[in-house]
Amino acid sequence: MRTGAFAIALGALVAFTAAAQDADLILYLDYEAIDGDAIVNKADNGLNGTVNGQIDIVDDGKIGKAARFAAGSYIDLDGASWTDTPRDGMSVLAWVNVDSLGNDHAIFNARASDETWLIHPEVRSGGNFRWLLRTDGGTTIFDIRAGVSTAGEWLHFGGVYDSGSGAALYINGELVGEGDGGSQIAADWGLGARVGMNIDDARPFTGLMDDMSIWKRGLTSAEVNAIMADGAMPGGTAVDPAGKAATTWAALRR
Repeated sequence: MRTGAFAIALGALVAFTAAAQDADLILYLDYEAIDGDAIVNKADNGLNGTVNGQIDIVDDGKIGKAARFAAGSYIDLDGASWTDTPRDGMSVLAWVNVDSLGNDHAIFNARASDETWLIHPEVRSGGNFRWLLRTDGGTTIFDIRAGVSTAGEWLHFGGVYDSGSGAALYINGELVGEGDGGSQIAADWGLGARVGMNIDDARPFTGLMDDMSIWKRGLTSAEVNAIMADGAMPGGTAVDPAGKAATTWAALRR
């Protein structure tokens, strides 16, 4: 094959691989802009968010700008409209910088149609983090409480789960806790899904949040570090943790 033709074929293969991996990204809030009370989901699936309360876009985020959540504010994702929710794997990633540890801060929360509280990625008032998932009917798959949370400081939360290999919690890219696998995640978000507050108006996130993403599979530690460094980038590429070169998500999964 001629060099030029090989380069074109290789480029097409890389683009296809990136696009295939992109399908696992279901929510990406880069917090670069809010249009009135609407915030666009950069995962480009048409499932956007609605701001309730006061959320301002401010400078000096970790990756570009960031969102400042006033007390009692949240983003409503209309959970019942999500028909393709994670079952066999899930990851929640976000940069967080909370104002104080006087309360628990919910990064994301969803409740299933059977009233199961199915997910708790949180900054905890006790000075750690929480990463929890439940099955249909409310059986807890794992409940990791680990790491060290600090007010007034940017910290990266990376909660991942794969039903085959189990759960892990990464803080600032470092593994701080692990949990069991073997079960599917509750099937739907029928009773609601929010960023920044629980469905029952508890555990309000108060402070700064940047580059928040949710995936339908358990990311690898390399992927968590790449996203932490350079963002979710729904185009399908990322800078590797050492910052040396652009690569595809497929390459990071090897």
